[in-house]
Formats: sequence, structure tokens, C-alpha cells
Amino acid sequence: MLIQSGGGDVFAANAIYNALILNKATITGTIIGVCASAATVILMACKNRKIAKNAILMVHDPATVLRGSYTSEELMKLVEATDKVKKSIVTAYMDRLDKTEEEINQLMDAESWYVGQEAVDAGFCDEVIETGFQDNGFSDRSITDDVSYNFKNYLETSVPENIRKKVQDLSITPPKDRGTFSNKTTKKGNENMGEESTKNTTPVITDAAHLRSVYPDFINQIVADAVKAERERLKAIDEIASGIPGDVLTRAKYDEPISAADLALAQMKANNKAGQQTLNNIVDDLANSGASSVGTTPNAGAGGEEDKKAESEAKVNNFASFLGKDKRRGKRE
Repeated sequence: MLIQSGGGDVFAANAIYNALILNKATITGTIIGVCASAATVILMACKNRKIAKNAILMVHDPATVLRGSYTSEELMKLVEATDKVKKSIVTAYMDRLDKTEEEINQLMDAESWYVGQEAVDAGFCDEVIETGFQDNGFSDRSITDDVSYNFKNYLETSVPENIRKKVQDLSITPPKDRGTFSNKTTKKGNENMGEESTKNTTPVITDAAHLRSVYPDFINQIVADAVKAERERLKAIDEIASGIPGDVLTRAKYDEPISAADLALAQMKANNKAGQQTLNNIVDDLANSGASSVGTTPNAGAGGEEDKKAESEAKVNNFASFLGKDKRRGKRE
């Protein structure tokens, strides 16, 4: 049995494991590429376990995907169930590994990766086969039970850099286009033993056109959302356009796009600045006009009745005094 699997459903792996155990044939499992996660359980059912010198084996803790809402009680039950799943995996390992339960738990907790002879030294395999990096063993895509599996993408997205480097160094003649490892940094490996990793078939996006061809619905939704947002922005600007100069509106809409709120704030600041400048100009005009040097003479205003009476009496007395001094007039007895 040739093994090339990044893992998957642990319950399916347990079922395959038990089916192989019950089979009376002498089964030899040979890892030709990768045997990771739940696939390692199946390997433990093989009487003879072999691994290519440049192949990979990985063990880790099982994981669960959650969708929806959960109470704390439900989450606690899920923790218990996940622990039971791990125990079932440890049981399969203990039948073939010369290790204690605690030692196996530690290996799984650490997410342990092995290349070729390292898997033999750790007890997961019995021997290393001296074979090169064969193209037909590392084809980009295989189909099992109508499920497409892209192995190359798994290698480039899930296998740690140092492990891929070991494999590359151990490979005799890596094909130019297929079954090779890139040297770019990738995320640490498959975190899920209890599910088939969705990263296995994730394409490497090279440009915008490629992204659109791979995810057309996703891109169409992004475009639709962007168009809607832009229309709403322009509509909001039109609603506050009254009193805003046309060139300012054009710049805000097209040349230097901003939101209606930002435009309103900018225009408010511009109006305040213009108003202050006008006030400053008025002050300057007054200062330069010379109006401040023009004075006024107080006016006492018109006199009252008493003033008029006093003035009349003064005139009469003056006239009488004049008559008394006139020598042409005789004195009257």
C-alpha cells in the first residue's frame, strides 16, 4: 500500500486502521511522499512500515472546526470528545511504538515532523527505502473517492521550511516542474487531524486576473460592494453640494476622492478662514482711512424758558440804562 496523504477525518482513519488489522493479508505500507495527521493511524495497521528517504511523516493533536454559537457547557463537552479522539490515536501508536503514553502525548502536542530515517528512529517506520524523488509518486493531483487532492499545494502551504529543505537535500533528481519544493517561507503545517485541510487545494495566486479566474463569485461580490459604496459616496456629496464651489466638488468627487463628511468639514474650515479674512480686511480699511483722527465739539443744546426770560430782561435793562445817559432828555420830576 503506497501512502501519500496529508490526513483527514480521524474517524475514517480509525475505520481503515481496523479494517487493515482484521485483514489476514500481510500488508506493507510505504510512505512515498507524505504521511501526516490521521494518515499515520493507517500506517500503524501495516505489518511492514516503510518510508522513502526523502518522504515526510507528521503527528500532532486532533483539532475540531466550529461553526455557529455554542454554550460553555457545549464547548466543555467538545473538549472531552477531542480528548477521547486523541486517546484513540495514542492507542494505535502505542501498539507499534516503543514509547509511553506520556511520551507519545508530548510528540503530538509539539506537532512533530520526521524525514526518512528520522521516522524510523522515532519508531513510526521500520525501514527506509532507497528511492529517488519519483514524478509518478508525487503527481500534482490525485483523485480518491471522487475527491480531488492537490499534493503539491499541500507541500507548499503546509510543510515547514526546514522539513522541505531536508526533503530537497535528500532528493536525487527532482523533476523541474512537478514534485519539487519551493524555498519560500510557508505557514507551519496542517493544524487539523480531525478534518481534511482546506489548504490542500488552495491555488497560488499570481496576479489579479488569476484571482478573478479562480474566485469569480468572490471578486464579483467585491466589485459590487465597491460600486455601491462609490455611488453612496457621490450621492452624499450631492446632498451637501449647495454653497460649495464647483471646482471643490469636482476635486472631492473624482480627482482627490473624499467622503461627504470630510468634504463638509473641509468646506466649513474654508468658510471660517474666509470670514476671518474679511473681518481683518475691514479692520485694515478703517485703520488706513484716517477716521480715527476726526474729533467732535460738544453741543450744549437749546436753552430752556428761563434762559429766554433772562435774556429779554437783560436787553430791557440795557436799553433803559442807555436812555438814562442820554443828555438830550430832561429829568422827570
